[in-house]
Amino acid sequence: MTLLRTPADIGIADFARATGNTAKAPAKKEASKKRLRGVGTRAAEGAGGGLIHSPGGKLLAKTFALPTPGVAVAPVYPLADRLRLIDQLSVALDSFYVHLERKKAIYGFDPVRALGLLRLQTPALSDAEFHENLVQILARVRDRHVMFFGRATYGIAAVLPFTIETCWDGEGEIYLVTKTDADTVFKSLRPGARVSHWNGIPIDRYVRLTANVFDGGNEAAALARSLAFLTKRPLTQFGPPLEDWVDLRFSFDGVELQERFMWIGFDAAAAPSYPGVGRNLTGFGGDLLLMDLQNARRVLTAPHSFDAAPPKAPVPPSLGVPVILGSIARGVIDYGSVTTSHGTFAYVRFWSFRANDVDDLVNALAPVLATLPQNGLVFDIRGNTGGYIAAGERVLQLLSAQPVVPTRFQFRVTDLTRAMVDASDRFIKWRPSFVEAYRTGEAYTRGIPIEGEDADYNKVGRKYSGPVILISDALAFSTADMFAAGFIDNEIGKVICTDGNMAAAGGNNWTWDVVRIFNPDFRLDGKLKVDFVAGSLSVEIIDAFNTAGVSLSATATLLPGRVDDGDTAWTIHDGSLSHVVRDQPWMSSDLNVYLGRGSSGLDDLPNGVHLSLTMRRALRVRANEGRVLEDVGIVPDVLYRMTVRDVMEHNQDLFERAGQELSGGGLKQSEVEWQRALLAPTEN
Repeated sequence: MTLLRTPADIGIADFARATGNTAKAPAKKEASKKRLRGVGTRAAEGAGGGLIHSPGGKLLAKTFALPTPGVAVAPVYPLADRLRLIDQLSVALDSFYVHLERKKAIYGFDPVRALGLLRLQTPALSDAEFHENLVQILARVRDRHVMFFGRATYGIAAVLPFTIETCWDGEGEIYLVTKTDADTVFKSLRPGARVSHWNGIPIDRYVRLTANVFDGGNEAAALARSLAFLTKRPLTQFGPPLEDWVDLRFSFDGVELQERFMWIGFDAAAAPSYPGVGRNLTGFGGDLLLMDLQNARRVLTAPHSFDAAPPKAPVPPSLGVPVILGSIARGVIDYGSVTTSHGTFAYVRFWSFRANDVDDLVNALAPVLATLPQNGLVFDIRGNTGGYIAAGERVLQLLSAQPVVPTRFQFRVTDLTRAMVDASDRFIKWRPSFVEAYRTGEAYTRGIPIEGEDADYNKVGRKYSGPVILISDALAFSTADMFAAGFIDNEIGKVICTDGNMAAAGGNNWTWDVVRIFNPDFRLDGKLKVDFVAGSLSVEIIDAFNTAGVSLSATATLLPGRVDDGDTAWTIHDGSLSHVVRDQPWMSSDLNVYLGRGSSGLDDLPNGVHLSLTMRRALRVRANEGRVLEDVGIVPDVLYRMTVRDVMEHNQDLFERAGQELSGGGLKQSEVEWQRALLAPTEN
């Protein structure tokens, strides 16, 4: 990542401030002035706060004033919680995180050592300093699957009332305002404005500086993420922005202009429901922050889309503009056609790979493909937020002329990962590999499909026989990375990428509570369930605890069992200690015991704190067999430069180019030279 400097070089405190240094809340009487400054009508309600409704009256979000400098806030990280959080992060990275040694070798940074040093300093740190230190350490891991959301008293996000995107005008890259918030009144700014400076810093330079806060595994991913979150900042990860305001310099029709904007707090009441994992606890690969971002953009720029729209009269399709005929799989998939000067082609857009069951997406898409034009398919996964890995990979069979070989997944071999695999039959396929690795000193297990066997990814077979073009970008994440790699490895068709690479997030991420579920401190014979159901701490239960090295006192009490997603959990209170016993038939026939602090060092995280990490790494197949997807990503067939027409007018040039590829057209000589220059460093 030669164009980016490390967070230490630029001072991450400038971009990850957790408290203070934000704009004062203007009073009501300043409402008219605020509109002229571009703050908009939402911020004018109350003391910088208000509600956002759709035109039909549906509550979508609330806005609020960010905290003013010097205003005291309640402590959010007591010392005991800080120490527990550092300890659990250390265990997570040191004993479970699959990419630890690889990341240390690539970036020369040891996050476990850094957490140890932070533990020594933490009693003297403010809440803001503690939070930003954690953000800095985890950002330097350079893995978007390592996600930490801390406590924030401010809300979900801080927003500005416009969106900026990048494109090319001739041979120069430019930054354009492409969308503005629906009910904001601006002094001068409007879509199409060309942005040159952000608070006096050239906009391209500012985007590169803030890219160091984001955990992209390659330069393209870090830059794309920096730009995507430029005007929608997640507060639970970074805290309020450093800037009290943003002075935006831009031009329109050749006239240089400048306008000031204040940050506004934002909480989406219509936030997307994150995928219910059900029993797919360990098969997820996705980006929750990007899901939030997409929803926030929809709330702010298209609130009408949340209302039931009246039927529109049919109109002739414009060249290069997809005509969406329907939506399936609960809005995950849009399908239709796109007409270009090279013909009319099928069009499918996957916004994510969210699914409840592994065959949901295949079963939803298969019958639709036969209704679409058969001379070529544009398969669009730009901005795809990921989801159920096996469900996404099984879609490939619908497009493939040969049996699909799915991605392989490896665990890192440690004492704790081996104990975890031994504790649940869910990972039975990996057990022999752990035994072999311990004998041979291998650092990773054998690569195995994440769910099922190869035959399970080919049960339905090919349902579209025409040529297929895949379109992606650097925001398409995790399961989308694996889908694109599988698309290439199984030789389905060409890939057009609007950035230099995809996110290169090559792994399967688990939340910490899932890690905890699969790592009980010990087990009890399933026959003891009768005693727990009866509400009795029987002699047999007490003896079983003693055998495991845990003594229950005479004052220990058993609370009634509670049903939790089909499981049953009982809590034993013993003085200041609390132990949880879970009946999980899908995991094992035994009862699993989770101590407040077990011998493995695992514990629950403090309330209000979220952590996820990469537990298994993805390996590519066929011609790329054994190649790691993380950090490396893919080599697309076409590196496409988005045009002004693309970002302002529904991607017409992009789809025109896809139609050219589907009809057998080639690259222009200037494009060949540009692509050779970009691809050469990747291939060496």
